[in-house]
Amino acid sequence: MRKFFIVFVVAITLYSTAPGEESVIGLMFAFPEEGELLKQKLELTDSVKLAERIFYSGRLAGHQIVLVESGVGLVAAAMTTQLLIDQFKPENILFSGICGAVSSEYRIGDIAVPYKWIIHDFGVYDSSGFRLAQNQDKRFIYYAADPNLLSLAGESAKQNLGFHKIDSRIPAIRFSKIGSSGNSFIDQAQKRQWLKGVGIEIVDMESGAVVQVANANLVPVLVIRSCSDLAGGSGSSTALKELEEFFKVATENSAIFLVEILKRIK
Repeated sequence: MRKFFIVFVVAITLYSTAPGEESVIGLMFAFPEEGELLKQKLELTDSVKLAERIFYSGRLAGHQIVLVESGVGLVAAAMTTQLLIDQFKPENILFSGICGAVSSEYRIGDIAVPYKWIIHDFGVYDSSGFRLAQNQDKRFIYYAADPNLLSLAGESAKQNLGFHKIDSRIPAIRFSKIGSSGNSFIDQAQKRQWLKGVGIEIVDMESGAVVQVANANLVPVLVIRSCSDLAGGSGSSTALKELEEFFKVATENSAIFLVEILKRIK
């Protein structure tokens, strides 16, 4: 036990930010294409490969940045987030990417900024079917976005951001009550209705895990997601076809909004 304690202390010392050293902001995305615009804007200074993830260091919007692709799914996202925190000690974490719209208020291209996140396939199957996991107070288990970063997102949303249009429409920015993540791509009307029934507004495959890990480490976190599809709810097209059509526009708009928020972090 004593040997383990000594090694642990040494590891903390190695990766702690030195006094007077500039703090780091972590930027994350799931698919390679989701990070293209951020990579283009990043003034790259270094990179390191850890557990098959490449962490890019550089400057963006006046900040020292570490940019990393999380990989797809909850396990990959959780692993990468913990690596980012352990190795680089980020002061904040921002996640950019696409999502499926669940709420009928959302249209393809709209930007979602959820206040809290839930894992929609974390729960119990019994004779009555599936139900979401609950805490001791019989409430669903949520993970929260940082209030200060949410406030900065609100300020950023008032700006003319130059979003790419979807057809002739400029995407709206919506602050969601509940975002959700799970290990499946949702392209089914019945599943979408179930998600709507528990108050979920958007769905993806990574963000809930990122926010959960950040909360556990007391690192402020915010997720920005752009709706690339309607999660099987359009009636005239599948989510996969919508994703293929609107993926690039949605990813770039999400990154544009992330950079505007980044500019406002002091």
